[in-house]
Formats: sequence, structure tokens, C-alpha cells
Amino acid sequence: MPSQSTPPQTRRKSTAWPSSFFIYFLSPVLVATLLVYHLDSFDPVHLPLHELTQPPLKAPFTNHAILKSSELVGQGQLNAPEDILYDAVSGVFYTSCADGWIKRVTVNDSVADMAVSNLVNTGGRPLGLALDRTSNALIVADAYKVRFWLVHPFFFLHLMNIDLVLGVYPE
Repeated sequence: MPSQSTPPQTRRKSTAWPSSFFIYFLSPVLVATLLVYHLDSFDPVHLPLHELTQPPLKAPFTNHAILKSSELVGQGQLNAPEDILYDAVSGVFYTSCADGWIKRVTVNDSVADMAVSNLVNTGGRPLGLALDRTSNALIVADAYKVRFWLVHPFFFLHLMNIDLVLGVYPE
């Protein structure tokens, strides 16, 4: 009797990745979707038609000539000023410009005696200025540096060097 040789059985390894994918990924997403859908009680209300047909409201008392007596400050000397800060103690304006400079603007009796001086260049884009009265510090929010500069005390900056790496140090 000839011996029949049976082909060797290859054992297939069963993987359960489709079921584990469904259990661990899709089922929480489905449960969260169902919860949000059923728990959301947002019911939009139709806009009343009388709101659309009325004329727009206007302020009853407006002074259209309010800016006629104003004077332009720093025209041609300030490159796209972003924020302005007024120090009432010293009577000086501080402004942050698009070129990275924080400038000090001194206005006396008229704009003709105005003086604009460069205070510090942040090397970025200063967007906001604040004054800390407790420590006499000028706080600068810079968009490119994504951090706050604390320049203190700001009235001594004419004797200081400001470096992005080393910080503030005397000349």
C-alpha cells in the first residue's frame, strides 16, 4: 500500500485587529457621537421678519466734527503703530511699531514740539504694551517671540543694552 503523504498543514495565525480596532477606536467615537447628538438641546429660533425690515439704528447724538481740531502725532516717524500707552506721571506716550521698535513720543504744548525717540527694538513684532506701576516696568507682548518682555525699569533704558540672548545689561 503506497503511503499517502499529506501536505504539511500551514497554520494560519488569526489576527483580531478588525475587532480590536472597532472596540478601541470606533466604539468610543460612536458612543461620543450618540451622546453629543442626544444631549445637545440646541434648537434654533427663526429670526423675526420685522427685525430684517426695520431701518438700521443710528446714534441720536453724533458729533461729526470731533476730529477736525485734532492733530496728527508722529506722522512719518512711526512705522504702523500697533499699541499706544500713556504714562500720566511722566506725560510721555509709548507706542509699539511694526518694525519692532518701541518708541517714546513726547508732546509738549503742540505737535510742532513733538519728539520721537527709539526706546528699544524687540527684534520681533510688539503688539501690546502695559505699564506696571509697582515696579515701574514696561511690559511688552511680542507676537514673534511668543513671550512677554519685561523691560524694567523703563526710565533707565538709555543706559542699558538689550540683547535677545543675554537680556538687559548695562553699557
